[in-house]
Amino acid sequence: MEQISVLSAPFVAEGLLVARPPDELADKAHEFVVACQSSRLVGCAGMAPTGSSLVVYNLCIAADWQGRGIGRHLVGLAANIGREQGYHSLLALTRCGGDWFGKLGFSKVKDGETHDEWRTLFRPGRKSSLYRLGLVSEQSRDSGLSACLLKQTKE
Repeated sequence: MEQISVLSAPFVAEGLLVARPPDELADKAHEFVVACQSSRLVGCAGMAPTGSSLVVYNLCIAADWQGRGIGRHLVGLAANIGREQGYHSLLALTRCGGDWFGKLGFSKVKDGETHDEWRTLFRPGRKSSLYRLGLVSEQSRDSGLSACLLKQTKE
């Protein structure tokens, strides 16, 4: 999982991602969906359960691959996995990008609507906002999404 650590480093440096040691990422390798171009990792997203929800974390796309829909596909894969495993919602905690998550069907969770099981996700001092996507409705399903879409060919 060294590639995830390397891919994440610029986002950690900007304060957009939480710093996670390489050994922690290696221990959580099974939680990640990734996008690769040949042997290069160009995007990743981790997923972890919290109660009846699945949290997407460490979502990042290489700078030269942004704007190609990779993040949307990774979040879509996370949502599909969440549905298949019976989770009620997909959560995302972000310091920015709320509009981006809104375009994917997420809604901002108001402070008074945060479940106890979700409060543990917040890290003191990060000033993050929580976004939620319901997984039981058809509105967020992307029936054409598959892992094959993540593999990019030479352009």
